[in-house]
Amino acid sequence: MPIDRTAALCPGVREPLSVEAAVLARDMTVLKREAADSLAALGAAHALVSSARLAQVQELRPRVIDGQVPGETLMALAAEYQGWQGDQVRLFDALALVLRMRVPQGLVLDQLDPGLQEQARSHLEALSLEYQRRLLAEQFRPSV
Repeated sequence: MPIDRTAALCPGVREPLSVEAAVLARDMTVLKREAADSLAALGAAHALVSSARLAQVQELRPRVIDGQVPGETLMALAAEYQGWQGDQVRLFDALALVLRMRVPQGLVLDQLDPGLQEQARSHLEALSLEYQRRLLAEQFRPSV
């Protein structure tokens, strides 16, 4: 079946990545690199939003001092900025952790005793299902 290049560029319409398939089909060093790349991209995106929030806080501060805007507005924006900043720090900490990890070359199943591979596949399937369940729960979480 040919790959639809347009769908590959649109995360909302492409098939979700199967954790199980990725683990079984990719070299562990590739999985590490993909995880690091994703964390770096998410961290950079958070940094951009965080910087924009800081600029908003700095722009709003003189207006609060002049009495044009209530102080609560500035406090709420500052709290939001701190949340973004905290998430950004955690993302870059996770990235540093992944980059420091040592992973062997080869596929995951290459690292296991052949007698344990069936058990490992069952465990991987359970982990993959739990990941998908959490994604769905997050996606369909009732809005407040």
